Amino acid sequence: MLHSELDSESHTAIHQNMHALSTIKMNKKRHIKPRRKKTWTDLRVEISKICGLLNISTNEFSEVNSNQWNEIEHKIWAKFSTKNDSRWIWETLKDSYSAAPIDYNDFALESLIDTSEKVWFLLDETVNEKTKFWIYEGTIKSFSKIFQESGLTDEIVIVSKKYEWIFIINHHDMMIGTGQLVDKIEKIKSR
Repeated sequence: MLHSELDSESHTAIHQNMHALSTIKMNKKRHIKPRRKKTWTDLRVEISKICGLLNISTNEFSEVNSNQWNEIEHKIWAKFSTKNDSRWIWETLKDSYSAAPIDYNDFALESLIDTSEKVWFLLDETVNEKTKFWIYEGTIKSFSKIFQESGLTDEIVIVSKKYEWIFIINHHDMMIGTGQLVDKIEKIKSR
């Protein structure tokens, strides 16, 4: 039967059914929750698990509130780097620094930085093909435990919360430090 051969009552009924079906589809689509962006990356999940396994409290080590990330990261780059968008801050340090290769069998962060001092930790991870620094705050004592267990970051940046010094472990297994850390790294180099 051709469309022109339908009586007006059948045509109206078909049209109403099609309209009802399209309304159902529209309503159904509106109730589907959009997929959330994946914000818990492998590194963040690993650090959370390590903190749980080692009973590290949020007073000792915790992720910085996402509302503060940009401000902290901007202050660090403005204070220590000649470029605000440097992927590897160790290549653009403003201040004099010392650098030495790391012997992980003999390395102890506690020998460089006071274990009770609260500091910023920036851990890099590639997210959507760009470098992203996840910012944490805590003590060297707690971070040392995490550092021994984690292996998912290429760059580690530790910064005095007073912005007096910066300490970096880069992807070439070099430690780099400014401020009060220069002399300490020089002593390590002379061993």
